[in-house]
Amino acid sequence: MLNKIILLILISICLSVNAEQKNSIFWHMKDLNGQAHYIFGTIHVDDSRVTNFHHNVYEALSTSTLFLNETDAIDDFSILFHPEAIIEKNFTSEELEKIKELSYFHTMPYENTIKMKPWLLAFIFNSPRPITPFNQDNLLKSKAIDKGLKTLGIETVNEHFETLDFFSDNEQLSILRAVLAKTENNKIEDYENLIKNYVEMNVDKILLIDQQNTKNLVSAQLWLKMKKKLLVDRNKLFADRIKSKLKNNQLFIAVGASHLGGENGLISQFKLMGFELTPLSAFN
Repeated sequence: MLNKIILLILISICLSVNAEQKNSIFWHMKDLNGQAHYIFGTIHVDDSRVTNFHHNVYEALSTSTLFLNETDAIDDFSILFHPEAIIEKNFTSEELEKIKELSYFHTMPYENTIKMKPWLLAFIFNSPRPITPFNQDNLLKSKAIDKGLKTLGIETVNEHFETLDFFSDNEQLSILRAVLAKTENNKIEDYENLIKNYVEMNVDKILLIDQQNTKNLVSAQLWLKMKKKLLVDRNKLFADRIKSKLKNNQLFIAVGASHLGGENGLISQFKLMGFELTPLSAFN
């Protein structure tokens, strides 16, 4: 009787682990030729809760030959700037003072900040934590370089930082205004909700939260345009370009976690291609 109880407990533990593992942000992928690759859904923060990598991650890097991340390092920073520097002439003195405060918080020179694309600045300012060189995705890339991996961007720098340039000036300004109107508590609440689900490695929930946080900043019509560009068109582009790098390489792919979940996500796309995907633990 005792043996049966122990067996039932062990089965229960295994089932609970498997249930949790079905929603990972870190996956082992076997392609149609039996070659092993890895994909890791990243988050652009330096929070210690998401940088305590499991040994699985280091082992995967050690056996890979090419590190693919979303884009290469920026050589020409002019790609971040709006051609007409529209922020200063379209915001009130109170709004500009808020932008100045947030610039200092994010360790960005104010004279450069007010020249940036408003949509890009809005995404930076929407975080309650400052942008630093020690963000999780940067750390992963550094560890890949330390292990001798070649690194390559899936998108070019221009493609990456021109993603939402199709927005009109007024649309871009409205997104930035919406972020400036958010309280610090609002930002922290959104951030903690995202981090909670990220460390639980639930990619579909991460996607839903990320979408909801963005939807709150834009009109319904603008959100439909943004969703197609960010989560449909780019996911298809990512999958196609990753697929083109499979031959003669063992890939470690690091892309934003929101690109993994959903019916258009990379996990679904690779499964449809016939890849075998196995979830792995990402953090200790």
